[in-house]
Amino acid sequence: MTQVLQTLGQIFNPSKCVQGEDSTLTVTESHKQASLKSINIVSVGQNAFALKFDACGFPGSNVFNVPHPMHRACDAVAFCVVGDEPYILCCELKSSEPSRHEATEQFRSAHCFLNYLDSLLMTYNGQTIAHWPRRYFVFHDAAKNPLNKAPLIEMPENDAPERAQILPVQNGEKIYLRKLIGKPL
Repeated sequence: MTQVLQTLGQIFNPSKCVQGEDSTLTVTESHKQASLKSINIVSVGQNAFALKFDACGFPGSNVFNVPHPMHRACDAVAFCVVGDEPYILCCELKSSEPSRHEATEQFRSAHCFLNYLDSLLMTYNGQTIAHWPRRYFVFHDAAKNPLNKAPLIEMPENDAPERAQILPVQNGEKIYLRKLIGKPL
């Protein structure tokens, strides 16, 4: 898994990535009007990083017609390892609580990108991320209803774009990765 993370780090454009620092990944919103500017995912391990997916323009209008939902992108796609288990986290930050449908199209684009990325890894490096669990999260600004501090006990069922977990957070909040993926702290 560490080898796959290293390969990903080598093939991605470094200007489009955010490296974990002190086992924390910071996901940011690029829109200037957004009230939720960032969240910090804590305890992601030393080799974790996030691709600023919305800054990549995948798949882009150079190939496909512009007016299509496939051009919508979530804010970040993060790659990390917890214990010996790899995870892919698709993250979207919203200023207010969105509808599930609102984020689904952004996550479908990430899902397609990850399938394409797996094909590239397999073809050129003999590696795969096909079995890495994918989790989809929408974090929204809800200062009056912050994420409760009790750890999650059951495994969230947010393993598909249509089942993204929608979580109220405060700007700059620290969120434990183990809590997000339903593992004991």
